[in-house]
Amino acid sequence: MSDQTPNHPPIAEVELHAFLDGELPEDRARVVEAALLADPALAERLAGYQADKAMMKRLYSPLIERPVPQHLIDLAQSAVDEPAVRPWADWRKLGAVAAVVLLLVGGGWVYLGGRPAGDVVQMALAAREVPASVPDDLSSYNAALSRIVALNIKVPDLTRAGYRLAGVKVEGSAATVAYRDGHDRLFTIYLRHSDGTVRFDQFKRDNLRVCVWQDDQLSMVMAGEMSAAVMQKLASMAYVGLTA
Repeated sequence: MSDQTPNHPPIAEVELHAFLDGELPEDRARVVEAALLADPALAERLAGYQADKAMMKRLYSPLIERPVPQHLIDLAQSAVDEPAVRPWADWRKLGAVAAVVLLLVGGGWVYLGGRPAGDVVQMALAAREVPASVPDDLSSYNAALSRIVALNIKVPDLTRAGYRLAGVKVEGSAATVAYRDGHDRLFTIYLRHSDGTVRFDQFKRDNLRVCVWQDDQLSMVMAGEMSAAVMQKLASMAYVGLTA
């Protein structure tokens, strides 16, 4: 995505983040500064990124100050170097390592190999329409989710984050779990068996924040209208809730 002002060249999204982190070359930083002064919408976007970064620092500063333990680095590397299918216990280790690494880098989403999961993202966004009612007994849905991904998982509880369960939809080889926040904004978790690639990513698609959390067994795509910091918090809670 880029922004065009009458008197300045386009400013790419990645350049805004680099400018915020003080990583742009001096000449390009001056161009971005001029564009920010001339374009209030661009300046507002940058302010939003600053707010997200401040939230991440408040949430995770105790972890950010610590070095990543060497045994977690070794485990993450082994997950990349050994693509063979792993048992359930190792799958949980990979997810836990990903969560730790994502938090310790201070909000940057880290690839652990694999090709982009464009198809699963499209399917997830197309499946965001869900039933309005919440089932009284989730046991049948927990069993369906476990069957779909061939792992023992359950519907996550996100009430501590302010999201109430709004519905569960199971369609063939995939399922969508939907939640709504206090402003009735929809947050969905799309689940299906992985195609075998590994990907951890977060990006913006139109007005939606999308997070892909995928290993060699599970594809999980989360989507909702929120900041990057809130998405990262929900993604971690959703993973823990699935596997607890």
